[in-house]
Amino acid sequence: MLSYWLATVRRSAVPTVLTAVVVSGAMAGVLVAEDASAWAGSLLQATLFGLAAGAVLAVAIATSNTWNARRAAARHGLPLTAEAAVVPCTAEIRVPVPTGTTPYQLTDNVLYALKKVPAPRIDEVEEFTHGKLTVVCGSSSGSPVRLHISIVTDRNIAMVTMDSRPVTSWKRLDGGASWSVLSAFEPHVSKAVRYDTDGPNAD
Repeated sequence: MLSYWLATVRRSAVPTVLTAVVVSGAMAGVLVAEDASAWAGSLLQATLFGLAAGAVLAVAIATSNTWNARRAAARHGLPLTAEAAVVPCTAEIRVPVPTGTTPYQLTDNVLYALKKVPAPRIDEVEEFTHGKLTVVCGSSSGSPVRLHISIVTDRNIAMVTMDSRPVTSWKRLDGGASWSVLSAFEPHVSKAVRYDTDGPNAD
């Protein structure tokens, strides 16, 4: 959990620094306006205050996100690691399939399998075409995630690419929501595209 907290601090560094700069600048302007002769002391005081404000913000963001990520990981029985802080989350799967298998067949298998997973729950299917599947889930938790799955076949190999990210595109942190959705669905996707001698193994 500490590794996730530290990773969150690193990913929130830019907004934290910007906040510190803005706060320092605003406070320096006020202090210098009150006493221009003591500008050096005012700048130092404003800088220290800005650094303190930035540190408080960084700790607050990291702690809040870590708490949410811990809950998301526990909900799906996953260990919380630093990679959970990465947004977007991606994964690639390569599995053997019978020659002639189409991406549409595999996409249909994947959608069927994911709809049977109790959590995370699919709230909306945005795209379902030949080798393309996009679903939105996790809306009930307050952090909706868009999962895009692309499937390409080359002779007897299926290549699956998964991309999980917040529906709100500007988010750099989402409390592990994207990671938990990807991690929970990945084994089901892998199983759904595998074939045995009797046909698709999507159950």
